[in-house]
Amino acid sequence: MGKCLGKLFDGGASGEPKPPPPKQKPAVKARTIRLTRGASRSEVIVVGQYLAVDLSNIASDDAVSYEITPYPKDDVIVSMKDERPRATGNVAAGGMDSALAKKMVVYVYARSHSVEKDDKLVTFEFSDANGRPAGQAELSLTAYFLSLDVDCDRDGVVEVNNPHKGTWEWGPRGHGAVLLVNNDNDDFEGTFDPDNKNSRIDGPLDIKDMSPMVVRMRGPPKLPAEYSIRLSTPPECAERMGVFCLQPDVIKNDRRLEDLSNMLNEFLTKPTEEAPDIGLNHVEMRDLMGNLIEEKEKDEQPKGEDTPLKSENHVMGPDSGNVVELDYRVDLRDNTATYEFAVEGLHYPDTMFDGQVSITLTLQRGRGSPIYEDTVVFQVAPWIMTPNTLPPLEAFVCEMEGGENLSFIQELQEVTSAAGVPLVIVPQVVNRGDRWMQGKDFGYVTRFSRTEEPNSLDSFGNLEVSPPVTANGKKYPLGRILIGSTSPTNQYGRRMMKVVRSFLKAQRVQSPVELYSDWLAVGHIDEFMTFIPARGGKGFRLLLASPDACYAYLGWLQSQGHGNVPLFEGKERYGFSAAVTVDQLLQDSKLREENQVFQDDIDWNRDKLKRELGLTEGDIIDIPALFKDEEGKGAGSFFPDMVNMIVLGRHLGIPKPFGPIVDGACALESYVKSLLQPLGLSCNFIDDWSSYHLMMGEVHCGTNTLRKPFNYKWWHVEP
Repeated sequence: MGKCLGKLFDGGASGEPKPPPPKQKPAVKARTIRLTRGASRSEVIVVGQYLAVDLSNIASDDAVSYEITPYPKDDVIVSMKDERPRATGNVAAGGMDSALAKKMVVYVYARSHSVEKDDKLVTFEFSDANGRPAGQAELSLTAYFLSLDVDCDRDGVVEVNNPHKGTWEWGPRGHGAVLLVNNDNDDFEGTFDPDNKNSRIDGPLDIKDMSPMVVRMRGPPKLPAEYSIRLSTPPECAERMGVFCLQPDVIKNDRRLEDLSNMLNEFLTKPTEEAPDIGLNHVEMRDLMGNLIEEKEKDEQPKGEDTPLKSENHVMGPDSGNVVELDYRVDLRDNTATYEFAVEGLHYPDTMFDGQVSITLTLQRGRGSPIYEDTVVFQVAPWIMTPNTLPPLEAFVCEMEGGENLSFIQELQEVTSAAGVPLVIVPQVVNRGDRWMQGKDFGYVTRFSRTEEPNSLDSFGNLEVSPPVTANGKKYPLGRILIGSTSPTNQYGRRMMKVVRSFLKAQRVQSPVELYSDWLAVGHIDEFMTFIPARGGKGFRLLLASPDACYAYLGWLQSQGHGNVPLFEGKERYGFSAAVTVDQLLQDSKLREENQVFQDDIDWNRDKLKRELGLTEGDIIDIPALFKDEEGKGAGSFFPDMVNMIVLGRHLGIPKPFGPIVDGACALESYVKSLLQPLGLSCNFIDDWSSYHLMMGEVHCGTNTLRKPFNYKWWHVEP
């Protein structure tokens, strides 16, 4: 490749008119360096990087032409223009007057790395009108390839130097890496702390919950002594993710940090009598998630296949800081290296956190600013609920002491067996006597507020999600979260805590809807509504508890001569027989008046659900229900609340209502079957009277279901 020549004189490179200026292009990010006349400067350049070489100190006042000799290969390009050059080794003749010779800046670009020769020499020479030297300098370049890579296309493959890796974009045509919050529990130690509260890899299952990240290097065997390669993240990001190096020998140890650590360890391990009393009282400590921080045995180590990798692997995060230096070490056979990392999310998006975190790979000289940066961006995956219309994978129920709910479990097991869904019975040692707690090794989220006290509406029978819907011209492909609240006109009623409501809103992909549930004593929306899969229509139906439907059906039974037939026969409430005839129920004017008010409350929710979910009356089925005032605390279910069911595909586990027996069958059960069986559903009634109903809960309250996730990719949502 030959030399590049040009002239510096008034009027441009020729007497012909100048062509029109080229179209404006985005400025190239370049690192400025200055050359000195008669000197040679050595620089490290990263493949893909521009150097803006300032020649103002080279040319003398009588310089009229220049000559640039680039390295005679295609991997270094020199250009006069502030743009990526199209040809190698070319410098356009400068149309500048001689006075501008001292302001010349050329752009040197490294396109590739050459293993055969490390240094790439570019010479700059100026001449006067007689051809005599009027300034000269040399630039010696050592080129390296550095790349920080993630799965930017979300296809499970970590691409090399994807141009979109440093940004995140929502939507079907978007891009950017995804980060999971690692809040399940894979250490099998019997503790209840999730994996995002420790700083280690808890075996092979844990690493599957993390996102891959790769550092790629290529270049000469050694990095110049004054240079370093670092991974860093803003301090606020380090609080929200953990980074583990899967090859701990590539992390350089800072001797000063080792010495400091040893000194601190020596101080902390001194006998108690030697430690000064600094007068600290015991205080309750909570982490960022609001959980109590408890001391643990430091010497206790997991055993077997779950033994964590060395603690040095945790290179960035709350316990390790936000900067780590990498050891530049390449394979001498091909001058390349690939180092693997695993990244875990620690916090879901929230009010003060949009879910995006970034990590930067830098090449730095001395203590100065980085001379090269390569950044990747992760978006923390949102917390997503799964509606009843998704296929069930497992069902859960808690075992109570003394076999208190044994018959309930046996009846539930018949339903799960018919549905082909495994039933996990959570033992007492895990559920700790809480009949409403369901499941083991599930990721969970807690939110803590210093200004609000939790109330019943913060329990998660008050948290549901609709199937995918379209409402008011907007699609909700993952459905919409539904929560119960107070009446919009009541400033003193109960609401779900603001920190929880804000958290749900911050997830962005299941835009929450607030309903009115404060009219209930417990206050949970699952007491008056549920969704079921169904044939036809939108593929689902909304079931609403309906006192009006109940009174209408009881009136029909009375008209058919069944007014003296009892409901709840053989059942007790508060130590007394609960039996009551159809006639007695219809004659109870106080109960009827109460239920007229409760029906109005349900209808308010009916109208809002129709608006916010795009539903019609054809999408709604009224299920007979009655409520009673619980001593001024709100409404409670008068008999087992049939909408509070477990949905296992087409198999429904419905609270047994113990209605009047007509023609050898429970009339309420027969009525519900007539509504739901034509939709392809199997109605199975479970006795939960003593184990859940009398404690103001039902089947749904005492069970949980793990469902198959959405096929729809959440990042396709355009919030």
